[in-house]
Amino acid sequence: MLTLTPSQVRLGRSAANKAEAIRMVGQVMVESGFIAPGYIDSMLKREQVSATYLGHGIAIPHGLPEARDHVRQTGVVVVQFPAGVPWSPDGSARIVVGIAAKSDEHLQVLANLTGVLGDEAQSEALAHTEDPSVIVQALNGAAAAPEPTAAVTTFEGPHLQVASPSPHGLHARPATVLVEVIRRFHADVTVHHEGRQANARSLLSLLQLGARAGTSLTLTATGDDADAVLAALRDAFQSGLGEGEAVAPTANEAPTAITVTLDYEGTLVAGLSASPGIAAGPVWAFQRERLEVEERAPDSAYEHRRLEESLAGAAAELRQLYEGFLQKAGVQRAAIFKAHLELLDDPGMLSETHGHIDTGMSAGASWRRVFESRADMLAKLEEPTLAARAADLRDVGRRVLRPLAKVVEGEATFPDHPVVLLAEDLAPSDTAKLDPAMVLGLCTVGGGTTSHTAIIARSLDLPAVVAVGPSLLDLRNGQHCILDGDAGVLVVGPSERDRAKAANQRERTQARREEEKLERYRPAITLDGKRVEVAANISEAAEAQKAVDAGGEGVGLMRTEFLFLKRDNPPDEEEQFHAYRTMVRALNGLPLILRTLDIGGDKHVPYLSLPAEENPFLGVRGIRLCFEREDLFRTQLRAILRASKEGPVRIMYPMVAMPEELTKARAITESVRLEVGADPVEVGIMIEVPSAVMMADRLARDVSFFSIGTNDLTQYVLAMDREHPVLAPQADGLHPAVLRMVDLTVRAARKAGIWVGACGGIAGDPSGAVVLSGLGITELSVAIPSIPSVKALLRGLSMADAEAVAREALDSGNAAEVRALVRDLLAKKGAKA
Repeated sequence: MLTLTPSQVRLGRSAANKAEAIRMVGQVMVESGFIAPGYIDSMLKREQVSATYLGHGIAIPHGLPEARDHVRQTGVVVVQFPAGVPWSPDGSARIVVGIAAKSDEHLQVLANLTGVLGDEAQSEALAHTEDPSVIVQALNGAAAAPEPTAAVTTFEGPHLQVASPSPHGLHARPATVLVEVIRRFHADVTVHHEGRQANARSLLSLLQLGARAGTSLTLTATGDDADAVLAALRDAFQSGLGEGEAVAPTANEAPTAITVTLDYEGTLVAGLSASPGIAAGPVWAFQRERLEVEERAPDSAYEHRRLEESLAGAAAELRQLYEGFLQKAGVQRAAIFKAHLELLDDPGMLSETHGHIDTGMSAGASWRRVFESRADMLAKLEEPTLAARAADLRDVGRRVLRPLAKVVEGEATFPDHPVVLLAEDLAPSDTAKLDPAMVLGLCTVGGGTTSHTAIIARSLDLPAVVAVGPSLLDLRNGQHCILDGDAGVLVVGPSERDRAKAANQRERTQARREEEKLERYRPAITLDGKRVEVAANISEAAEAQKAVDAGGEGVGLMRTEFLFLKRDNPPDEEEQFHAYRTMVRALNGLPLILRTLDIGGDKHVPYLSLPAEENPFLGVRGIRLCFEREDLFRTQLRAILRASKEGPVRIMYPMVAMPEELTKARAITESVRLEVGADPVEVGIMIEVPSAVMMADRLARDVSFFSIGTNDLTQYVLAMDREHPVLAPQADGLHPAVLRMVDLTVRAARKAGIWVGACGGIAGDPSGAVVLSGLGITELSVAIPSIPSVKALLRGLSMADAEAVAREALDSGNAAEVRALVRDLLAKKGAKA
C-alpha cells in the first residue's frame, strides 16, 4: 500500500500564482523519484482542461493520461502554502497534493482526503501545522490533526449531544429527515463526529461523516434561532429520524395515502403500471446507451441555465416517484426518493458544479465530474449501508446528466431465452424488433400509462412498468428480477419468498384469464341490464380474426396508417382494398371502423416529404395531412368504400378540430363514394382535441358517432406530451379534467341522438372501463388481449355503481383519487382493478 512519508512533505511555502505552485510541487515529485521533469508540463496543461481544486483549500494537480510514460513510480507529495495560492473561482489552495499515478495505489490517499474535505477545522489545521507528521497521518489514514480529548464537552455556544440513529446510523433516510428539520430554520448547524464535521444542510456532507449507529454526534448551531433549531433536532433524534415503524394513515388523510401493500423482500424500483400481470426472469437491455458530453462550452451563462433546467426536471421526476411510491409502499420505502431530492439540492455539489462552469467547462462535464467524484467518495466509506448510497448518487446524477448529454445508442441484441425487456422507451417501429416468444414483460426508463410502451404491452398481453428512471439501464443483463405490472414495480434481487409469491400470483392470474376466456363471447351486460359493447383496436388485417376469436364485438379502431409505415412508397388502392376486404370478411358482419390516415406528430414517414416542425403534435397531422395530400386521402377512401360493399364499414376522421374540417372531409368522401358507386356509410370523428369537445354539439349534427381518443385528448387537455421524459407519468387519461371533457362530449352526443365510443388507452384499463362506462360511453375499443377481462369486469358490476363512481370522479382532484374510487368499488364487489 502507498504510504506518504515526511520526506515527501514541504511546509511553509509561498507562490505568486498557480503555475508557480505547480512547478514547485512538480520539483518535489522529481526529487522524490516519482516523475521525470517533462511530467510537470503535463500538470500545467491539465489545469487548462479542468480545474483540480477540491475545496476547503485542497488541490490535487496531476498530469494528463498521455503523460504517464513520464511517471517513474506511483506516489504523492504534499506542499503546504499557508497564505494560499489562488487556484479557482471556488477558492485558494493551501494544501497541494501532487499525484503521479502509474497504478491505482494512490486512491486510498485520495479517499482519506474526503474526510478532510468534509471537515473545515481539520483542513485549517493542516494548512498551518508546522509538523509534517500531522499531514502524513491525515493522508495515511491515521488520526489526523488530533482534537483535544475534551473537545466534545467544550463547544462554545448552543450545542446538542445525540446518538447516531439505529439500526444503520446516519444513512440517507435519517440524514434526509435531519436536513428537512434544519431547513425550517435560519441558523447554521454543524454536525461533529470523531474529529470530522459536516454542514447539516448538505445531505452528502452528512453521509460522508460515516456515522455508525449509536456513535456520538455533537450538533452546534449559530444564528438567531439556534436554540430553536437544536430543540427541534433533539425531538427529531428522540423520534429516531424516521427510522421507526411506518405510521398508518389517519382517517383525515387523502384516500390515496397507502392503497397497495408491497411486501417484497427484494429491492423495489418504483414506476407506473402500464399493463397488468406479473413476470419473473432475467433482464435484458433492448437499448444500451452511452451519455457523451462536450468538455468545454463557450457560453457559461447558457450552461448555468442548462444545469438549472436539468436539475428542475430531475426534481420533478423524483417528486412524482415519491408521491407514487408513497401510495404503494408507505413512508419508509418512499423516503429514498426524498433523499434523492436532497442530493439534487446539495449546496456543495451545486457550488462546485457552477464553479467548474465558470472555468469554461460545459454543464454536462461539470455535473458529471462532481457527482462521479462524490459517488466515488461515498463508495469508499467503511459502513456498507452508507457506501451503498453511491449508487443513489449515480442514479440522481444520471437523471440530471441525460438532458445535458448526447445519447449514443448501441445496437440492440437479444438472447436466445425469454427475458424481461428493459428499454429507454419503445417507439411504434420497435414492435417489429420484438419477438413476443422471448419477452416476458417490458420495463422502461420513461413513458407514461398512454406511452407507446404501454400500448405495445397491452396489445401483446405483456406485463409492463414504465417511468422507472435512468438507473434501470444500470442493471446487468441476466440479473433476475420480478416485474409486477399490477403494482407498478420492478423487484431487483428477489428472495425465494418473493419468487414463490410471484409464481403464485401468476397462477392465479392465469386461472382468472382462462375463466374469462371461456366466457369471452358473452356480451358485457351489467348486473342491472345495461350493455356496453367491447370492440378491438387493430393495426393490420390479420388481427381482425384475432379480435373475433377474443370475443370482440367488432373493430372500434383500425389504425390504417400502419399500412403506410416501414416502407418506401405508399400503398396503392388495390393493396389497401385487399387489406380492408380481408378484415370485413373476417368480421363476418361485425362492424369495422376504419380511421383514415393519421400520420404526423410522432410517426415519421420519409416518402411523404413533410417539412420539419418544431412541434409536430400541433402541426400537420390527422385530417390536416389528408387535406395536404388529398391524393392519398382519395385513394384510401376509394379502397375503403369498395370494401364497404362486402360488409358494415364505418369511416372515422382523425384530429378534427373544427366544423369546417368535417364539412370538407365529408364533401371529399361523398365525391369519392359517387365515383365508386358505393352505398352511403356511417361517418364519425375522433374527439381528440379540446376544440372538438367544445364544438361537439355542432359537430354531432353531421356524424353518426363520436369516438374519443383518450391518449391524444389527455395530452392536449393537460398540455403534457405523453412521451415526455418528465411529464409522461402525469399524463393519465383518468385525470378529472379529461373526464370532464368526456362528460361534455357524451352530453352533446345524447342531445343529438348519436352514440359515443372510446378507443384510447384507458378504455382497456380496468379503472378506465368502469369510469367511462359510468359517463355514458357505450363502446369500449381495447387491445385484443384485454377484451375478455374488460367484458368480465363489466358483467360483475351494475351500471348504477359505475355511474356513481363516475360522478365522484368528475369532482376529484387528480387521477390518483379517481383510481382509488374504482379500487374501493371493485374491492367491495370482489373484482380486481
